[in-house]
Amino acid sequence: MSIQFVESHLSRGVMIRVKPGNDLILGIEEACERSAVRSGAISCCIGSLREASFMFLVPFDNQMGSAYCDPVTIEGPVEILSAQGTIGEEEGKLFVHLHGSFVDKEGRVHGGHLIKGQNPVLFTAEIMVCQWDGARMLRLYDPEVDMKVLTPLEEE
Repeated sequence: MSIQFVESHLSRGVMIRVKPGNDLILGIEEACERSAVRSGAISCCIGSLREASFMFLVPFDNQMGSAYCDPVTIEGPVEILSAQGTIGEEEGKLFVHLHGSFVDKEGRVHGGHLIKGQNPVLFTAEIMVCQWDGARMLRLYDPEVDMKVLTPLEEE
């Protein structure tokens, strides 16, 4: 079995509300920047969106047999049922990786990898971030999967 792991501890929680019209991921990034959170987990995220833009995995002819589809956009109102993610860094900048499930105005459930800058909040979004200390997540290229992935490393 091949795994990568680093032991860490949760040092604090940051509770966030992203207000109407602001992008969900950009709002989380802004709160993390202001709170000096560089590595952590998004343990809870609920709320509503004016529209949802996301991608999900589909079969593809590459070494992994899969790739993300073209972006899908659902017109709102959209209710966020749940979203979780990881907070790390890529080339010295904060990187938020967020997946979620949401329901459209017809009651159909959708889900996938949310796209930064394309998920404006409708009424509110409530998020809980748990900061990790003693470890960090860096988005690095992994030749085994031929893409960048968040990788746990010991804190320097």
